[in-house]
Amino acid sequence: MQEDGKYLYGIVGAVDGLDFGKIGIAEEEVYAIRYGDIAAVVSDHPLCKIQPLRQNLKPHHEVIKEVNKGYTIIPMTFGHIAKDADDIVELLKNNFSIIFQELKRLENKVEMGLKIFWDVENVFEYFLRKDRELADYRDRIFGKASKPTDEEKLELGMLFAQKVNEERQQHSNRVLKALDHCIADVRINKPTDEKMMLNAAFLIERDKEKEYEEGVYRVANLFDGHFTFDYNGSWAPYNFIELRLKA
Repeated sequence: MQEDGKYLYGIVGAVDGLDFGKIGIAEEEVYAIRYGDIAAVVSDHPLCKIQPLRQNLKPHHEVIKEVNKGYTIIPMTFGHIAKDADDIVELLKNNFSIIFQELKRLENKVEMGLKIFWDVENVFEYFLRKDRELADYRDRIFGKASKPTDEEKLELGMLFAQKVNEERQQHSNRVLKALDHCIADVRINKPTDEKMMLNAAFLIERDKEKEYEEGVYRVANLFDGHFTFDYNGSWAPYNFIELRLKA
């Protein structure tokens, strides 16, 4: 029979009687192992390599989401399994000071996501219509008798990228200025799509969620119909963890 270990979802400030029921991986009971003023959120799991399959990833994130509703949690990345409760306690003991400080820094704060997209069929054509310099250069190299050289096409691509980045920066500044009153911190992440104008994560106080939501609506009114907004949350503060644990 395979020995059970402890699957680790995250770390919270110590609470007594933390029990979220059978919502863990393989529908195992989720509970806390405490050391002093901090505690690890765990469930039992066989001591084996766990595969990043949907049936495992989903409960991992669902547990963190559920705990985050009522507690400040430092979420762990997927796949951490300790040998037993003693190993969990040793982890908490060896990292107690930095964990405690991190929980204090993030206390009563949650993460909100905001993505803004250019809502156009073709971003390049959109910029050609609105930017005279880009359009003139395109017309100049494609309007001559000979085909554009590779160097000219590269120059066109670089000019386009410059225009996109300039507009991203300009609009990002507008958004940050409009939301500055209700956010504690911000992370601007790399766009994952050519049409993505902004990919941001905001750290806010729990009691400012409504204020943040109202702020997003006000910001959206600053943009015309060529943009769409996708905001989501609240989440555990994944983008704001500044913690490296000693194993």
